[in-house]
Amino acid sequence: MGLYVPDWTGLTISAFVIGIILSLSAAFQPETTPYSKFGNRKVDNIPSRRAMLVIYFPSVIACLLIQRPSLDWTNHQFNIIHFLSMAHFVKRVLEVLFVHIYKSNTNAEAMLSVMSAYTLTTTLDLLVVRRIPESVFCSTLTYIGVAFVVIGEVLNGYHHYLLREMRLSRTNQKKENYSLPKGALFNYAVAPHYAAEQLTFLGFILISQNIVSLAVKFFPFIYLTVRAKETRVWYSNHLTESKDKQELSKRKNLIPFVW
Repeated sequence: MGLYVPDWTGLTISAFVIGIILSLSAAFQPETTPYSKFGNRKVDNIPSRRAMLVIYFPSVIACLLIQRPSLDWTNHQFNIIHFLSMAHFVKRVLEVLFVHIYKSNTNAEAMLSVMSAYTLTTTLDLLVVRRIPESVFCSTLTYIGVAFVVIGEVLNGYHHYLLREMRLSRTNQKKENYSLPKGALFNYAVAPHYAAEQLTFLGFILISQNIVSLAVKFFPFIYLTVRAKETRVWYSNHLTESKDKQELSKRKNLIPFVW
């Protein structure tokens, strides 16, 4: 019961190094990646919806190129992580198309850098897991990992729905000023949807159960943690109503009651 250390081949060494580099780049990036609310600079000329499709859709294609999705999960650990990884990015694509409301732009550099990170880490994780013998996997960790993925996806999707309803309400009321999201875990943290996505990636790590996948999948934890912190800064600079500013001071950044 633990994390397997696979043979150090060209694939595993490359994946491990890339994972470390991506995590360090996310931790020490000079500015928040300019898409969604952080976009709309003068150099940002790509509509966010189009950019987000470019960011997420290649990961779906990568999963399909590796293997057709399968629900045969008995003694097939790779099928589990493959199916859930593909489902995650299919969900993100569907949210971009039918849930999220975008009013901002981004730029090609930001779009391609995030797309490359997600596609590369997903592909490397799957290729590494496919080469690990079935006998080393712990079923207890697998069950916990699947539960984390399901819970994370549900929480993430629900909070995205709350954001959509809030933005539709603001549009219908013709409000120009930005307001603080409310409802569910938004009442306790600025970006609980990021924490939910991190829970999903923690589930992926527990299913993959190897040290290389840990390095590869650690990138979203750093990236989303930094983005949650910057989201608080963004709110503090854009909220105009005093009650929203007071409410912001009571909320954590990412994890309710923790940080």
